[in-house]
Amino acid sequence: MSQYQFDGEFRRMPQQSYGGASKVEERSELIRRAQAERQKREEQRRKLNSVKVIQALVRSFLSRTCQKKLQRVQFDSILASSSNNSQWNQLSALSSKLLFFYSQETDGLRLVNILQLMLKQKAAVLESALRPGDPWQWRLRRLLLLSIQYVSSASTKDSIASPLRVVEVFTSLDNVRQVLGEQGAVLHLSDTYAYLVRKGYMQYVRELLDSRTPPLLESSTNPPTPLVACLLDMLVQPLQLVSVMPDYHIRMTVLKGLCESILCPPLTEPIKLFVLPALSVLPEFPFAALTETLCYDLKSMVPFTSFLLYSFLTLDPNNSREQGLMSKPFLQSYLQILAALTSKMGQVLPLAAKMKIDDDSDQDSDSEIDSKRKGINNEEIEVIQACVSLMNSPTRVQSLLNSLEACSGDPLILQPLCQVCHNLLVSHRSAAHQYRILNLLALRPSFLRAVWTAATLVTQTSIFGEATPLLNVIARGVQTTPEDSVKIVPLLAVFCSLNTMLLITLHDAEFYSDEITALGVTAQNMPFTLNELVTISLRLKEVSLGLVELAFPESRPAVREDYRTAVTTLHDHPIVSQTAQDTQMWSHLFKVVVGLVQQLHARDLRRQFCPQDHWISKQIVIPMEKPKDFVIRRQRLRAYRPFQTIRVLTRDELVDGPPLTTKEVRVLTILRELPFLVAFQERVKVFQSLVYRDKIEHQGEEVQFLMGRTINISVRRSHLYEDAFDRLSPENEPDLRLKMRVQLTNVAGAEEAGVDGGGLFREFLSELLKTAFDPNRGFFMTTNDNLLYPNPNVHLIVEDFTRHYYFIGRVLGKCLYENLLVELPLAEFFLSKLIGRNSDVGVHHLASLDPVMYKNLLFLKNYEEDVSELGLDFTVVNDELGETKVEELKPGGSNIPVTSVNRIEYIHLTADYRLNKQIRAQCNAFRQGLANVIPLEWIHMFNNKEVQVLISGAEIPVDIEDLKNHTNYTGGFDPNHKTIRLFWKVVQNFSDIQLRQLLKFVTSCSRPPLLGFKELNPPFCIQHAGGQDRLPTASTCMNLLKLPAFENENLLRERLMYALQSNAGFELS
Repeated sequence: MSQYQFDGEFRRMPQQSYGGASKVEERSELIRRAQAERQKREEQRRKLNSVKVIQALVRSFLSRTCQKKLQRVQFDSILASSSNNSQWNQLSALSSKLLFFYSQETDGLRLVNILQLMLKQKAAVLESALRPGDPWQWRLRRLLLLSIQYVSSASTKDSIASPLRVVEVFTSLDNVRQVLGEQGAVLHLSDTYAYLVRKGYMQYVRELLDSRTPPLLESSTNPPTPLVACLLDMLVQPLQLVSVMPDYHIRMTVLKGLCESILCPPLTEPIKLFVLPALSVLPEFPFAALTETLCYDLKSMVPFTSFLLYSFLTLDPNNSREQGLMSKPFLQSYLQILAALTSKMGQVLPLAAKMKIDDDSDQDSDSEIDSKRKGINNEEIEVIQACVSLMNSPTRVQSLLNSLEACSGDPLILQPLCQVCHNLLVSHRSAAHQYRILNLLALRPSFLRAVWTAATLVTQTSIFGEATPLLNVIARGVQTTPEDSVKIVPLLAVFCSLNTMLLITLHDAEFYSDEITALGVTAQNMPFTLNELVTISLRLKEVSLGLVELAFPESRPAVREDYRTAVTTLHDHPIVSQTAQDTQMWSHLFKVVVGLVQQLHARDLRRQFCPQDHWISKQIVIPMEKPKDFVIRRQRLRAYRPFQTIRVLTRDELVDGPPLTTKEVRVLTILRELPFLVAFQERVKVFQSLVYRDKIEHQGEEVQFLMGRTINISVRRSHLYEDAFDRLSPENEPDLRLKMRVQLTNVAGAEEAGVDGGGLFREFLSELLKTAFDPNRGFFMTTNDNLLYPNPNVHLIVEDFTRHYYFIGRVLGKCLYENLLVELPLAEFFLSKLIGRNSDVGVHHLASLDPVMYKNLLFLKNYEEDVSELGLDFTVVNDELGETKVEELKPGGSNIPVTSVNRIEYIHLTADYRLNKQIRAQCNAFRQGLANVIPLEWIHMFNNKEVQVLISGAEIPVDIEDLKNHTNYTGGFDPNHKTIRLFWKVVQNFSDIQLRQLLKFVTSCSRPPLLGFKELNPPFCIQHAGGQDRLPTASTCMNLLKLPAFENENLLRERLMYALQSNAGFELS
C-alpha cells in the first residue's frame, strides 16, 4: 500500500455560493443570453472559416504566379532553342505552357509566335485535333479563341495578320476538308464553332466589325476593305455550316449567338448598312433554320427587340420567297416569329405619334411623357418605322398571301396570322389603311369567314369540364386569363377591324343580295349573307355590352366569385392585374367591336335586314329615378375612358358631387357609344330630362310666374322671317334658351288679340321655320323625294348666307329645346351631317340626295369594259341659276381621265363634292347654330330618322282613343255630356288630314306627341263656350278647345270644320 493515499475529489467541483442569489433571472432573459452566446460562437466559426478561405486563395494566387513566371522562362528558353527538326514537339510543349500562363496584357507576342508555328504545322494540328483524347482537341479551340480575343483588343498599330490567318485556316471548311475529309471536317468544325460561340465568338466579330469598318455612306453588299471582307467571312463561315451540322443543339447554339450578338442589339452603321445587306444576298444563309431557332426560343433568352424584327425582315426577302410557296410548318413558325417580334410596335409607334404632337397638346405633363417613353429611344422608333416599310413591301405581302391561300383556315396558321395583324392594328390609328396586308386580307371573304368561325370556336374549359365559348365569357362581363385573352382578342379584333374596313368600301347595292341580282353586280367581296349578319350582329352586340362591363368593373363584382372560378381555366393561372399593354389591347378591342356594331346598325338603318327590336337590349336600365342628378353626372363622363384608370377629378368637377357609380358610367357609355341598344322612348326621356335640367339653370322656376329674364319680341306676320332674323340675332339675343314671349302684328298693322301664354310662341316658331325652310326663299332645296337640304348655290342669292344658316339652326334648336314639333321633312344625308361627330358623310348617303347619280356611280364602279372609253375626267358640272360651270374635283382634274385604276377615287371625290364640299359652309353654320341651343352630344343619342321624329313627330295615325282617354273637361262638360258625345262621334269619322288639322288648331302642331297624349303639357282640354251661335275657338297656349254646346251633329261638324280650315290665327278669339 502506497504511503501516499489520495482521499480527495478526483475532479474539480463547481464553486457554490451560499449567500443567496442577488436577483431572479427571468426565462426570457435566459433564452436571450443563450441565443447571444450561440451567435457569438457562430460568428467566431465564420471568421475562422473566412480566414482559411482567404489564406488558401492567397497561397493559390502566389503559387500560380510563381508557376507562371517559371513557365514563361521555360517558354522563352524553348522558343530560343528552336530547330526545324523538332517543330511539332516544340509546338506541343509551347502551346501547353502558353495556355497555362497566358495573359492578354503581357503574352501577346508569345501567342503570335505560337500561331505562326501552328500555320506551319497545319496538317498535324488538324489530325491531332480529330483523334479522341488528344490534348489538341481543346488546345486548338482555346488558341482560336485567344486569337479572336487578341485581334479584338489589338490596337491599330499591332499586327493582326497571323491571328486572322489562323482563324481563317483552321475554321474554313475547304481547308479542313483537305486534311480531314468531308465528314471529319464537318464534325470538327461543328464542335469548334459550338465552343467558340459559347465563349463569345459572335460578339468579338461584332466588335471588330464596328471598330474596323470605315464610315459608310449608303447600304452596300460589297466590303469596303479587305479586312472587313475577312471579318464578314469569319461571320459567314459558321452560318454556312448550319445546314450540314449533324447536331441540332449546335445549330441552335450558332444561330442563337448570331441573334444575341448581331441581330438583337441596337444596329450600328456597319451592321445596318453592310452586314445585314450582305447576309441577305448570301445564298447559303440559313433563314429557315433561323426561323426554327427563334420559334423554339420564343420564351428563352433571346431578346425579341425591334432591331431583331428589322434584321429578320431584312434577311427574309431573298430566302423565303426563293422557294415559292412556304411550307405549312415553316409558315406557322414564320408567322409565330412575326407575331412575337411585332408585339412592341403597338407600344412604340403610338408613342412616337404622340410625341410629335406633344408641343401642341397640354394633356400630358413632361414627367408623364418621360415616364411613357422610358426605355424607348429615337433610334428604336426609326427602326420600327423602317420595319413598317419593309412589311409593306408588295412582293413580300403577295408572297405571304399566296402561301396563305391553301391553309388560311387552319387554326395553327390563323392564330399567329391574326396576332400579327392585331399588332399592326394596335400600332397605328389608321393601320387598316396603312398596311397593305390588312387591305388585301379585308378583301378576302374566305379569310373573314375563317376568322369569325375560329373566334366562335375558341373555348375555355371550366372546372366542370364543359367547353365555354370565349365570346360568351366576354359577353357575360367575365375577365379572361392572359392565356385566353391571347387566344380570343386578336381573332375578334382583326375580324371587327377588317370587316369594318370592308363595309366602308361596299355600296348598299353590294351589301344587299337582292339588289345585287337586279343590277347584275357580283358580290365577290361580301363574305356573309344577310341572315348570317343578323346572327353576327347579335353576338357582337352581346360582346360589346360585356366589354362595357369589363371596361368599368365594379368594386364588388357583378358575377359571383364561385362562378368566376368555375369558368377560369386553371387555378394556378390566376387573373393578374392589368398592364399597360393589356389596357391598350382591350381598349382597341372595345373600339373596333363598337365600330363594327355601329356600321351594321347604320346599314340596317338605311334598309332594315334585322328583325324588329333586334338591337334593343332589355338588360340596360336607365336610372331615371333622379333625372337631375343623372343629367349632372352625364356631363362628367369625359373623365372615364374604357379600360383606363380614372383620372383625378378637378376641384370644379368635385363641386358637382361625388364620382360616378359604376352603373352610371356603364349606362352613360352605352348612351354615348351604342345608344341604339336603348329603346327610342327611353332615350327621349333622357333627352327631355337633359333639357329640363338645362331649363332650370337658364330660365329658373320664377319664369312660370311671369318673372325672371325673358325674351320679348314683336314681329309682323307678313315679315315674320325678316323681323325674327333681326330681333333674334346673336348680337341682340345671345341666349335663346330663355323664356320667349311673342307679340304678332297682323297684315293691317294691328296687334293680334291674346296674351302669349306659350301658344303664340309655338305658332311663331312653327311659322318661322316653315318660312325659313321654304324653297322659294332660297336657303333650302328639295330632293326628288321632296326632302329639304341646304341650297349649294345660296351664295348667289345671299352674300352673308352663313349668318342665316346659323340663325335657322338656332331656331330649330329652340324648337327641340321647347319640345315643339314642326313639320320639316329633312333629307337623310343632311340629318346625318347634323348628328354625326364628323359633319362629312360617305358615298352611301348619295342615294338620298341624287338617286340617279348614285346608280351611275355604282354602274361605273362595276363597269367591266374600258372605263377610259366613257370620256370622263375629274370634273363636275354645276347649274348655277341657269349658268353652267365646271368644277375640278382635284387640282388639274380637267386633264386627268377616269380609268379603271382611279375610278374609285373619282367616285368618292364626286360623292364628297355633292354631299360635303358644296354645302360644307352651310352645314357647319347650321350645326353651330343648333349647338348654341342644344349641345350636339345630346343629339348624338339618336340616328337621323329618330332626329326627324324629334323634330316633326312620328309619321303615325292619330290615336283617337289615346286622345280621348287623356282629355280633360271644364266649364260644365264631362265625358257623358251630349255635346261631348257628339264631338267624339264627329271626330271618329274624321280623315287623318282632318285629325291633324284638329291637333294643329288646338295644340299648334299637327302631329301627336312622341310618347303619346299623356305627355302633352298642358293636357288636351275641352271647355264649354256658350250657345250654338258661336264658332269653336282655341287657346293653343293651354291646349284648350273652346267648344259651344252644339246639340246637332251636322251643325257641330260644319262649325268645327270651318274653324279648322279658316287659318285665322288668334283672331277667332
